[in-house]
Amino acid sequence: MTQDDVLDALSAARRAYEAATLALGAAESAARAAGAEVPARELTLERLRIVEPDGRLRLVVGNSSLGETVPLRGRDVPHPGRTPAAGLLFVNDEGTECGGLVWSGTGGDASVHLSFDSYEQNDALILTHADEAGARRSAIEFVDRPSWSLVDLVAELAAAADDAERAAISARYADGGNASRMRLAKEADGSVLLALRDSEGRDRVRLVVGADDLPRVELLDAASRVVRSLD
Repeated sequence: MTQDDVLDALSAARRAYEAATLALGAAESAARAAGAEVPARELTLERLRIVEPDGRLRLVVGNSSLGETVPLRGRDVPHPGRTPAAGLLFVNDEGTECGGLVWSGTGGDASVHLSFDSYEQNDALILTHADEAGARRSAIEFVDRPSWSLVDLVAELAAAADDAERAAISARYADGGNASRMRLAKEADGSVLLALRDSEGRDRVRLVVGADDLPRVELLDAASRVVRSLD
């Protein structure tokens, strides 16, 4: 069979599928009109959990209550600080959240956030867009995260005996690594920016086209002072 034969067969199969879908829809409509019960082809639910054959969670699709819990090593743990938003939570092979897609919008404002996490850590790659009070901004951001595990931190805090122990645990985990390293953005004022940052998250090189449509290149020192600029 030649490639043309395969493509012809594929086109014929697609036409047959479209015709069958139309015929099925018409038949179901006629059956309902006649008073017959027709099995639903649509689900209406607040949350859907996709699992492996052995029951391991891999994906959660849900309404604005989605972020009230976070999957951690196979357990759903209450999350104290998320803004309500519908979306999807990605879950790794060990049952721990590893990213997600959430969205919301009302009264002229809107937001969407897609992120992928470092292992047992927070967002490492982020894509966002927001409409806020008539202004629009979009950004892609790359973030360094610590090597320690957020899952371990949550477990230790839950087992702590009192506030003093919880404060000591939080201090022990506070060190290291949370730094945005690169940000490509369209800002709310209409300017566009590429910021390259050092290991402490400080801007060191900025490529900018301002809201006035004028370009500039800035080199900055460790104190965030512009030491050289090309306009």
